[in-house]
Amino acid sequence: MNVDSNQKRYHYMDNLRALAMLAGVVFHASLAYSPMLHFFWLSADKQSAASIDVMAWFSHLFRMPLFFLIAGFFAMLLIEKRGVLAMVGNRAMRVLVPLTIFLPLVLLSIGAGINWAGTHVENPSPALAFIYQMMQSKTGGTQPINLAHLWFLYYLCFMYVILVLLNQIKFFHVQWLQRVLKPWVLMVVFPLLLVPVFYSIPAPHPAPEGLMPLLWPFGFYGLFFLVGALLFKQQTLIDQLDKYFYPLLGAGLSSYVYFVYRMPAADGNLLMAIAESITAVAMTWVCMIAGKRWLNQPSKSFRYIADSSYWIYLIHMPVLFMIQYVLLDQDWNLWFELALSVLVTMIIGLLTYALFVRWSPIGWLLNGKR
Repeated sequence: MNVDSNQKRYHYMDNLRALAMLAGVVFHASLAYSPMLHFFWLSADKQSAASIDVMAWFSHLFRMPLFFLIAGFFAMLLIEKRGVLAMVGNRAMRVLVPLTIFLPLVLLSIGAGINWAGTHVENPSPALAFIYQMMQSKTGGTQPINLAHLWFLYYLCFMYVILVLLNQIKFFHVQWLQRVLKPWVLMVVFPLLLVPVFYSIPAPHPAPEGLMPLLWPFGFYGLFFLVGALLFKQQTLIDQLDKYFYPLLGAGLSSYVYFVYRMPAADGNLLMAIAESITAVAMTWVCMIAGKRWLNQPSKSFRYIADSSYWIYLIHMPVLFMIQYVLLDQDWNLWFELALSVLVTMIIGLLTYALFVRWSPIGWLLNGKR
């Protein structure tokens, strides 16, 4: 999902976006060993560990917020440098078309994996056994379309439309934004705006995978997207936030300690909503500051990872499920299985990218022509 290669590259944002996507592979792999999701995850293993939940749900609170913030930044960059129509065309090619092409393929692949596992896996997870039986039953009925892990592309399309509308009414040219958008607003007011969103949904928050758009993702991810667009207008804010790196890290970690101690929780829990909001905002800024400090140099290795990460994320769920279905019948160490499933998924993603994607029309679609 690169911007025009002739323009200035924001190396740290490219790298952070790639790391956010690849962290998603680790997150989804971890859910197979989550006690909380044992009865709900397709590849849930008979082994589980509370430490998995501590690790997985931490990244869950800020990984996608970081991604949406960066997406908003680059969308505004395109508008400023190339115009609204060019931005719409670019994002349609990089987001809408891949969603349209890959969603059916992903769903068919996941379904094929379930059918294979239903006849070959001796120790299926509760969710796998149930869904396989439903698929075999003539009375199972037609299931609603699920966006799976590609839900973020779906919501991005809406956010680009909203961004264009805001730009048309000169929202981003209002002088008061320059006076209001200060570091303390991003650190204090920003999380307060998220509290009502988290208050309205369970904790940890679910992925909005249904085809019917929900309001809360716009209040959560949409707000990060908007802040990212505003950040392009005032890029010195990241430098101004730099001195707050350790206070932000401390706030993010301490609020997460409370969150992980109390999760899961139903909606309507104010303290949990506050903890989620603080962790999401604080850790997003920690990542941005760290990226600006340490990931802002051109690197061929990181460039390759950044380019391949989109492809890897698009295909990783069916691949990961198949690997973990095989592991359901093994009795290996939990952490070894987790590492193995992540490693093999990454290797398959990198190899297929190198052999079939990078120099092909698929690569042009995802990252632009070289």
